[in-house]
Amino acid sequence: ISTPDQARRLKALGGLASVNDYFVHYRSLIHAEQGFGPDRAEATARLGSLEREGVVFALHSDFSLVLTPIHPLTAVWIAVNRVALDGTVQAPGERIGVDRAMRAITIDAAHILSRDHELGSIEAGKLADFTILEDDPYDVDPTNIRDICVWGTMLAGKVFPADG
Repeated sequence: ISTPDQARRLKALGGLASVNDYFVHYRSLIHAEQGFGPDRAEATARLGSLEREGVVFALHSDFSLVLTPIHPLTAVWIAVNRVALDGTVQAPGERIGVDRAMRAITIDAAHILSRDHELGSIEAGKLADFTILEDDPYDVDPTNIRDICVWGTMLAGKVFPADG
């Protein structure tokens, strides 16, 4: 849980953020009732504030410490839609667009790990390690991003179909 002012301070300090946005969907209602209260619980994972301040951030999961999935497209879906388990939108002003959310699981995540020189984007000279999706996250309805299936992966330039 953070505040917009903390996003400004993080930017001023040159900081980076790795954010577990799964709490927005899976835990915000529990936290509202049993922990932080509704206002603070709704404001979990303030990605919109980070984006407005120009802070570079990645999305991560606390799996297996917390019962949240390790599924990057679900993290993107949560970042874009901010829907709690009961279907309510949590802090709509903290939603981000698909492009920014995809960066948070690719090139910006690699940057935070200091590995953007070798992974995080498809470029000559980088590792040819990436996931091949059945649909384009930029073309599907944003409410369906988490339902995109993985066709396969490419590792060191070799294709591995998911069904093979």
